[in-house]
Amino acid sequence: MKVGNRAEQTMSDQEVRFTELYRRYGRKLHAFCARRSPGSQAADAVAETFLVAWRKIDQVPDGEAALPWLYGVAFRVLSHQWRRNARSRHLLEKLQGLAEVEPPTPDLVLVRRTESQTVIKAAARLRPIDQEILRLTLWEELSHADAAIVLGLEPGAVKQRAFRARRNLAKEYLKLTKDNLSPAALKGGGS
Repeated sequence: MKVGNRAEQTMSDQEVRFTELYRRYGRKLHAFCARRSPGSQAADAVAETFLVAWRKIDQVPDGEAALPWLYGVAFRVLSHQWRRNARSRHLLEKLQGLAEVEPPTPDLVLVRRTESQTVIKAAARLRPIDQEILRLTLWEELSHADAAIVLGLEPGAVKQRAFRARRNLAKEYLKLTKDNLSPAALKGGGS
């Protein structure tokens, strides 16, 4: 009987821990996913992330370290979604011969100001890994060490890539603003 009670108690502790993880980080994780994927896909990613957390509840770090761990799981779940979506789009193009129209990113929908749109355009010119490092360190406000956990990289590599990504973002931003201030653009002419 004691063995059965012990198993029940362990399950209860796991349920309590999981419930606390969800209560504490559910909204942050949903926001993380929503900035990277449209509505229902973001909700699916959150659900799948917490399913992984439930299955690996004993591997989830304690305290504040749980959030980067959850972001890492969510990043991998979203990566699988992106690849699956890309394969689906490619197949659809082959089957239907339709041109692909990209829906606006959640960032673009939320941000309307011209300056912010220019930053988003400049960021889109960066490599995908640089874009993600900027999102993690600037938008999600993770430390380099925590971003390294999410991406499965060394903290030093993330720090160096973040420096280069910010520098490249500044260069792309300047290029875009110079293009917007050219005499042809100011006159409204195209050529």
